[in-house]
Amino acid sequence: MMKLEFAFLKSRPRIKFTLDRDSVCAGDDCESHETSVETYSFTDPVVLAEELGSGYLASVAGYGHWWECTLNGTVIAKVFPNGKAEKVGEVNYLDENVVYFRYHSARF
Repeated sequence: MMKLEFAFLKSRPRIKFTLDRDSVCAGDDCESHETSVETYSFTDPVVLAEELGSGYLASVAGYGHWWECTLNGTVIAKVFPNGKAEKVGEVNYLDENVVYFRYHSARF
């Protein structure tokens, strides 16, 4: 028997995204970070940011830094080094969807 949560997720249409992110060091500038992915059309900004950032965002040592997740020009979430996100805005899809992750380094 399938769990209700999984059945609900599977019923959502899949959407294509163009992803890009900031570089985090000079060596990270050597190649483009832009890529295309397809995933479910999550309406929760936390779930969407965690799903898209997983395996995509650069791993940075230390504490106090985070990523700002922008969907189609609107900030929707903060993503922290542990992969968890915090809601900042709402998800609004367009015909073509662009997600950008802006890096915020630690400030002491």
